Formats: sequence, C-alpha cells, structure tokens
Amino acid sequence: MSGMKRNRQYPAYTQVELNQQKPPLLRHIILPLILLAALPFFQMTASALFHETAIAPILAPGKATAQSAEETRPQALFNRGNFSMEEQDYAEAAAIFRQIEESGHASGPLFYNMGISYLYLDSLGLASFYFHKSKAFRESSERARDGVATVERIMRTRGTFIPQLPWYAFHDWFLFHMNHLAWIVWGLVLINLGVIVILAGWLWRPDRRIAIAGMAVAIFGIVQVVVTISIAVWAGGYRQGVVVENGIPVKPAPDLVVDQDLSPDLAYEAYTVTLDKRLSSQHDGWVHIRLRNGISGWIPDSAVRML
Repeated sequence: MSGMKRNRQYPAYTQVELNQQKPPLLRHIILPLILLAALPFFQMTASALFHETAIAPILAPGKATAQSAEETRPQALFNRGNFSMEEQDYAEAAAIFRQIEESGHASGPLFYNMGISYLYLDSLGLASFYFHKSKAFRESSERARDGVATVERIMRTRGTFIPQLPWYAFHDWFLFHMNHLAWIVWGLVLINLGVIVILAGWLWRPDRRIAIAGMAVAIFGIVQVVVTISIAVWAGGYRQGVVVENGIPVKPAPDLVVDQDLSPDLAYEAYTVTLDKRLSSQHDGWVHIRLRNGISGWIPDSAVRML
C-alpha cells in the first residue's frame, strides 16, 4: 500500500520536472538572449537604487528632525497652557491655546481647555463657542456638554438665558444634526430592496401582492431620497453661531439706528443662533440671525463666531 502511494505521488512530481526540462531551445538559447537584452535595464535599476540608498541617509535625519519639531511644538505649547491653568493664569493659558489653534491644529481637549480658560475669564461667549467646538470630538464630547450646561446655568443666574422653543429645536435638528448622507443611503437601500421584491413577485413566485409591496417599498425609498436631498440643499444655506459680545441689539435692518426707548431685542453673550447665509451675503459686515425663541434680525458679524 505504501508503495502504491509513492507511485501515485512520484509521477506527479516528475511530470513537473519533465515539463520544465522539455524545451531545450527555450532553456539554452532563448533564455540567455532575454537575460542579455535585459542586462542594461538591471544596470540602470541598480544604479538608481544605489543613488537612492546613498542620498537617503543624508536627507532622512533632517526631514525626521523637522517632523519631530513640528509634532512636539504644539504638544509643548499645550503643556505650557495646562501649566498656566494650574497656576490660575487663565489669560496666559488662553493666549497659548489660541496660538496652537491659529497654527492650524485642532482637537477636542484643546478646545475644551480653551472653553475652561474663557469661563474663568468670565467670557461666556467664547467659553460656549469652544465648548460647542469640543463637542464635535468623541474624546471630549461628554465633558464639552457639561461645559455648555455650566454656561447655561450661569446665564440663568444672570437672567439672560432663553429656552429654545420646540418648533425651532425641531427645525434646527433638520438643519444641523440630521445625518443627511445616512438617510440618503437608507433610501437607496429601500429602493433596491423594493426592486428585488418586485422581481420576486413577478418571476420567482408570481404574486400580485408581493409586487405591490415591493412597489410601495421602492416608492417610499424614492420619496425619502428626494426629501432628504431637498433638506440637505436647504440646510446648506444656514450655519450655527455663538454670540461673543454682550447686549447686541437685534436690528430689523442693517445700519438702522435703533431708538433705545423702543427696548429693542438684545442678543446676549453665549446665545446660540442660526445664521442665514443667503441673506447675510447681501450685506457686508452684517449677519442675519434667528434666536432660540424665534426672534430674527441683524447684528454685526464681529459679534458672532460661526461653528
């Protein structure tokens, strides 16, 4: 039995050997010619590799040093800012953190620490602005929400807090918090699922009810995609912002002189507002806003920071 197994395996192995040895013309004439023709190419490749290897050690250390300095500088500044916070020098800490931000770096902890610094400096507008920016980062979102809640508690004690009306909360969810891409993808999934059900109702198991159900699913998916795209286009004309100055009159028209006796509506520091980009683009230096309670009007663009 063992001899039979060897006989079965041995021919298969020798067959490969024989196939490789069969064409003597290919082995003794053509292959040497191919290798001879390819020799200049191998020489050029080896020369290029040699030059790369020779130059790389000269360039690599300098490049690595530059990258190392670029990476460690923001971290060193961040550590200095944290030390200033521990020393309760919040103005210095805010200046250092702002330097990191202006250099193009962004992170949740950076914006959160900036919010804390401005909170201790009693600049509620900038504190709320940076807490809202920190909410966009997963590692700091929970603490940032607590920071926003702290700002709102302070506003309540000062009598400047206004609650958001349910209709405008619903409106802003569609504008800023709805995941438009996910809704479009799910609509496309429903369309394809409906088509599959229709085909199943016609071909695999002919049943009019199955086909009608598939049509209903596909139509629902089409409506969802169309409505979501319309909402996404509509939302592109709006942005959220935070008021960073205190007691700004909300004017019914830009450059309008407001009579103080009329008690105009005021936008207080740390108010979150909805900006109409289309209307704002019509007047330089002014932005059209809507407050959380539905009051709308114009304020100087220097008084608000866009999120």
